[in-house]
Amino acid sequence: MTKTSTSKNNVNLPTPNMFQPKTDIESDAEIDLFYDQIKGKLDRLATNPQDETIKKILAYSRAK
Repeated sequence: MTKTSTSKNNVNLPTPNMFQPKTDIESDAEIDLFYDQIKGKLDRLATNPQDETIKKILAYSRAK
């Protein structure tokens, strides 16, 4: 028979920063800055797609 036990202290529990290094916060800020820089261009692409883009979408939908 195997004897088991459970620790009563917090030694085995993960610490709050164990899974998210501080560099992730900096990376998120960089990603947000990049998105803010290209947001206007993305909006224009969504509202005014090129004719070639429309043709590709139509060709793909007809092929299915």
